[in-house]
Amino acid sequence: MSDTFEQDLHSVFLELEALLLSKHHDYGPKNISGAPGGPHNGLRVRLYDKLARLNNLADSATAPQHESIEDSYKDIANYGIIGLLVQRGLWPK
Repeated sequence: MSDTFEQDLHSVFLELEALLLSKHHDYGPKNISGAPGGPHNGLRVRLYDKLARLNNLADSATAPQHESIEDSYKDIANYGIIGLLVQRGLWPK
């Protein structure tokens, strides 16, 4: 493993962390913990929406007007982190 990969990975993790903290500040924990069907179901729905959006963007020849493919990947990564926190009982109620 090269130092460059590790540095790039660390940079991406810091970017994801900043985005997750910012969105958590805006949304609070209840958009996940209070989701209909429970937090795991809420995450499944959000991940499904993000994957559908990613598929549409990847298959479409048009430029997105709002969220880019990169934005979708960031959200998917952060929903994975939230899922781990929920699974481990660490997501705020």
